Amino acid sequence: MVISGKSTLVLGIPVTMEVMLNLLGEHTCRIDAKGRLMFPARLRRQLDKVLHHGLVINRDIFEKCLVLYPKPEWDNVNGEMTQLSRYNRKHQLFQRKFLKGATIVDLDASGRLNIPGVLLDYAGIDLKKSNEIIVSGLGEKVEIWTVDAYEKQVLGEDTDFDFGNLAEDVRRDIEKGSAT
Repeated sequence: MVISGKSTLVLGIPVTMEVMLNLLGEHTCRIDAKGRLMFPARLRRQLDKVLHHGLVINRDIFEKCLVLYPKPEWDNVNGEMTQLSRYNRKHQLFQRKFLKGATIVDLDASGRLNIPGVLLDYAGIDLKKSNEIIVSGLGEKVEIWTVDAYEKQVLGEDTDFDFGNLAEDVRRDIEKGSAT
């Protein structure tokens, strides 16, 4: 996804430069007793050009993990919500469910991200049991998982699962133009 960057002059005309995000990396991190995550330095560097806009953290739609969006990418996602009708009950329910828990967050001066308790609970992050979590870059967003959930859902070796078949299905969706 393309995210607006800083403006610059090209032949005397102000032009907004575009920054393409492709967040990568899988990091085992620790979260302290106050719910603060020391955000991985490598991901911070990848977010360098958009971090000044802030971040939004929310529940994932499909899995028991959290999703961290750079604010400009969140604005793109939220922009899709404007296409929903406020007079359609199904649309309103989706908006409520999707936006429930969405929180604007920033990294503090030490590079820590304070995760709201309600979101920690949703993702099954129990600070009394374990303080290890997985932070994984996924294109234009970052996912935050418990180690157990990540191993089961992402790394799991389900014998009925065929990654090749999934790749073919996804490719067909892209070719049909139905990937979004």
